[in-house]
Amino acid sequence: MASVHWLLAVFDVAAIAAVAWLGGMLMRWLGQPRIAGEMAAVFAAAVLLGGQIAGLVPGQEARGRLGDLFPDAAVALVTVVGGLGLILYMLLIGISIDPAPMRERVGTIALLTAATSASMVALAIVAGPLFIEAGGWKPPGVGDGAFVIALAAGLAANGVPIVARILEDRAMAHSAVGAIVIVAATCVTALALIGSAVAIDGGDVPAGGRVALRVGVGVLVLALVVALARWRRFALSPVLALVGVVALAVLSGLVGDALLSSLLIGPLVIGVAVRTGGTTARAVERYLGGAVRRVMLPVFLGLAALHTDLRELGAGVLGPVLALLVAVTAVKLAVAHAAARLAGFDARDARAIGALLQCGGIMTIAISLDVLDAGIIDARMHATLTLVGLVSTIAAGPLLPRAWNRRRPEAPGYSASTPCVRR
Repeated sequence: MASVHWLLAVFDVAAIAAVAWLGGMLMRWLGQPRIAGEMAAVFAAAVLLGGQIAGLVPGQEARGRLGDLFPDAAVALVTVVGGLGLILYMLLIGISIDPAPMRERVGTIALLTAATSASMVALAIVAGPLFIEAGGWKPPGVGDGAFVIALAAGLAANGVPIVARILEDRAMAHSAVGAIVIVAATCVTALALIGSAVAIDGGDVPAGGRVALRVGVGVLVLALVVALARWRRFALSPVLALVGVVALAVLSGLVGDALLSSLLIGPLVIGVAVRTGGTTARAVERYLGGAVRRVMLPVFLGLAALHTDLRELGAGVLGPVLALLVAVTAVKLAVAHAAARLAGFDARDARAIGALLQCGGIMTIAISLDVLDAGIIDARMHATLTLVGLVSTIAAGPLLPRAWNRRRPEAPGYSASTPCVRR
């Protein structure tokens, strides 16, 4: 029986990758980002099969046929493959980022981060009390402050892996704008993760102090890991370098997950740190790139889909849900566009930055799962935030300027085109 379950687990991983591939090909045929189709396809399949897996969300019962299709062995395998895929993909993105534009545009990155985060905090301050007053969105006994902070964190988060895939599809991952967007999105998401940690810890001033202490420890550990990543021995042998960098990326991801519930930041920084070692960077891309993009990252999207039941959103709550969807997309897009124009970008690139920074993607869903697991929000609000992540991802492609929706040819390697920016 155990062997049958493990065979089914392998089949489930392959099935998730196949469904994501079909969705991605359809979206690419429509001229939109492949990742939007991959994400929509796996969530649509989960909805059609019905609900979530027992035990993935405490206090929620499994529904539909998913429990039969995903036994414990399958859930374990999907969790490991998906989590490792996210870590390795962020490592690949870090390797593709040129640090030079970041050093030159630190002020721009800070402005984009502050504007995007502050706008979602303001929206949560307005919308949070309305949801609390309506009832059915906040569990009994949870403080209003913790609920509003959790809502702000979920709305502010940026789907960094999704944005990175869109930039890759548009051959802009190595450009100045691409690097700035990735770093700004990572900073926004880091602040959102800190906010969710504060909400989970109580949502008050003492909780903020405890989280700040954990962040400080995490920064020290990450600095040590980055120092190891820059160790010259990694340049001696491509195989040894590959194993060492992957191990450091996994270690940094696990440390980040333990301190801030995020696997993202550490591997991204490791990738940037080892980028200057051309042999190492090329080995990581050569041996891991295809498997991570085609199988492991789609499995992570499937893992998120298995946690969620969008049928929690009945007809009676569609009004506030749609209002929140429109508000999040419009406010993020407008604020990020205005901040980019203020920083000196032309109208085309400012619109692209706005479209990408409004994308909540998988990180909105991940933060929502964290605060749901902690009992700060209920299943209905989790389903709402999941829908925000999905819709903002699908909207990113159509919101991009037409020039960005044509794939730009770019030579392989690490040379980058630099879009026009007014100095």
